[in-house]
Amino acid sequence: MKRSILLQTGRPAAFAAFVAELERQGCAVTTVADADACKRCVQKQAPALVVLDSVSQEQAKQDVIGIMRVNALVHTAVVSSMPEDVFHDIMEGLGILASLPTMPTADDAHRVTRLLTELQA
Repeated sequence: MKRSILLQTGRPAAFAAFVAELERQGCAVTTVADADACKRCVQKQAPALVVLDSVSQEQAKQDVIGIMRVNALVHTAVVSSMPEDVFHDIMEGLGILASLPTMPTADDAHRVTRLLTELQA
């Protein structure tokens, strides 16, 4: 069974290399434009991972909380331009799997799938 990944972004072109690598690794990637569509997808069929490309860090925090309210078992990754240590201080306690750069690459896709594999082992 393919690993399901849900990408919430208004900038799908910025994720082309990231998505291509996820798909090359056998993941099924679905892209939605906003938080409401994302929550509907999570309610319908929980993915292994939701990648959130929110308009702000505060919105990202709210989006993660919204997903947790629908299904607390769904892993999340958040796009952020913050340094890793600052990101973790701000998002502490939300169980976010990883932060991703604003232009995620194939290497970022490898990192995310490795982290998912480690969690699911």
